[in-house]
Amino acid sequence: MFGDGKNLKDENTTLGIVLKDNNTPISYTKTNKLITALYMVTDIIDKEEPLRNKLRTLGANIISDIYSSSARALPKISEIMSFLDVAETVNLISEMNANILRKEFFELKQSIEDSIQLPQPSYSEVNLSDLFKTDFTLPSERITSTRLGVQKGSTLLKAIKSMSNRGPVSSVPPWRDRSESIKKTKKPSANFEVLKGHRREEIIAIIKVNPDGATITDIKNNAKGHLASCGDKTLQRELTGMVKDGVLKKEGEKRWSRYLIA
Repeated sequence: MFGDGKNLKDENTTLGIVLKDNNTPISYTKTNKLITALYMVTDIIDKEEPLRNKLRTLGANIISDIYSSSARALPKISEIMSFLDVAETVNLISEMNANILRKEFFELKQSIEDSIQLPQPSYSEVNLSDLFKTDFTLPSERITSTRLGVQKGSTLLKAIKSMSNRGPVSSVPPWRDRSESIKKTKKPSANFEVLKGHRREEIIAIIKVNPDGATITDIKNNAKGHLASCGDKTLQRELTGMVKDGVLKKEGEKRWSRYLIA
């Protein structure tokens, strides 16, 4: 379905059904596109990563809330924005993609808050075909099983460009002061790299005293300092990265895997 790249608008068909328009500022179509973009960005995250499933579940729930009781979506939007901060800080998603999504969710939150504060509107009739004036052209590239996801901010912008015609999106969220944004996004990334370096040094030190190599259990049992505080999944991810970078080599599979200095 998504790979056909077809325009969902049928210009030769006009629906004669008339709906009541309550003048709400919330766009259901834009909300659906925003959640679609969230799924595309999180597609590159490992399936076992809790943040991936949490973000997707919250996104799906927001769509349900928008159609039933939009006010219930507000705390979920706040949660998503917080989880996006975490995902960006630990480099699960890029800074550009995180900023774009945060900006769009912030605007969705404002739209919902504005709709709640609106007085009782006077109703007017609108033809249903007017709701489909904005084209939703899906990407022509077929989504494959390689799970490449959306890694570049420019690609994400194209995916949700119909949300707004206000020009290019700034890399700094509009609701933050520029200096505050730099402090919250740049500094945590630098600290993460330092922490990552400490963990790798400790892993290498443990493996060096085991000539025949060390299992993940050996490393965990002998861990001290920064390494001792990280979970099994984080340690496994670090070992996989070190093998990929050529720092370590791996022998065996799963529980019988042993790691040696490359």
